[in-house]
Amino acid sequence: MDSADRMKDFGTIKKQSTEKIRILYITSLLDKKGGAEKNLCDIVLNIDKHKFMPYVLAFKGGELTEELETRGINVQVNGVSKLISYNALKKGKDLYYFLKKVKIQVIVTYHHDADIWAGIIARLAGVLVVISSRRDMGYQLAKKHIWFYRIFSHLFSSFITVSEAVGLEISRREWIGQGRIKVIHNGLRTDLYSKKHDLQEVCKKYGISSTKTVIGIVASFRPVKGQMYLVEAINKIVKSYNDIQVVCVGDNETEYFSSVKSRIDELELQKYFLFTGVQQNIPEILSIFDIFVMPSVNEGFSNAIIEAMAAGKPVIAPDSGGNPEAVEHGKSGFLFKPCDSGSLAEALKKLINNKDLCQLMGREGRTRTGQLFTLDKMIGKTENFIQSILDYK
Repeated sequence: MDSADRMKDFGTIKKQSTEKIRILYITSLLDKKGGAEKNLCDIVLNIDKHKFMPYVLAFKGGELTEELETRGINVQVNGVSKLISYNALKKGKDLYYFLKKVKIQVIVTYHHDADIWAGIIARLAGVLVVISSRRDMGYQLAKKHIWFYRIFSHLFSSFITVSEAVGLEISRREWIGQGRIKVIHNGLRTDLYSKKHDLQEVCKKYGISSTKTVIGIVASFRPVKGQMYLVEAINKIVKSYNDIQVVCVGDNETEYFSSVKSRIDELELQKYFLFTGVQQNIPEILSIFDIFVMPSVNEGFSNAIIEAMAAGKPVIAPDSGGNPEAVEHGKSGFLFKPCDSGSLAEALKKLINNKDLCQLMGREGRTRTGQLFTLDKMIGKTENFIQSILDYK
């Protein structure tokens, strides 16, 4: 079956539901669950199906594509890899006819490639509302992407940003008025992180001593996540605090991991670090952390941080991006000077061997997450925002 036929089938799956708001989510990637992918999946799986009919189109698919399909979401993968190519033009034509046939009312795009490709096609097809969902501070954008947003920002009805910080950054960088930006923070099911776990059994499962202070991080090994700063910080404190275990959760099949591991070997810190790779049961492994660290260079609004807060863990994170919107400095954790291992080391010293402070900050973080960063709040704000734009149209 060729791509045109697949798009025709895609468009007729539930065409009969004309009374619902037909919304198409378009993303460059839907293979592994990064921040943007998690947000998209959470929304399409939990949005009110009595009011909305969600569809998903991805340039590249994978395990998440299959997961959404098995849970009843209409998903297609079109294989676009280069925007300037015959294939992109052909798939663009397929999308154009699909949008017209199904009468899609709203398109939400993730990642700059999807913004560029789908933004233009959506306007040509007369889609009422086109929203660009911006999930980070733009560390991957080249000058050509920035100029696209500056010149063609009129393609988008609005921009959803994951934090105030991201909204301010795209307003400054891309000349977009604040009135066109809607901030909707990430949200999660907090009940999943408050469940009790047998800590002895979890420690045994991962080969961790239950008597040590566990410092944990959940992040793929990429330069933007800054694991190297954590290594340098640990090197600064091990002479005084050597009864610690650093547990690194996340994809470690990367070049950056090799660099981080080489630095650990060079500093002879091997005994302090444990690498678990990708883990599916994050609430379980968070349960054995005493301190959660996110040393990232650039962060729009970290899912991992609010997961740790929901699990009742004190958080140490850079004072940058959306982190101050999640972590209250001195209350639910500590914010340190970005890209400064010395500042990170000082924050660690304040919490290591201070279980009372860890527990107090953990309780504050759990309360804050329950008040501000729940899945229900995120879904409700998203539904209301989409409905308000359509009402205005």
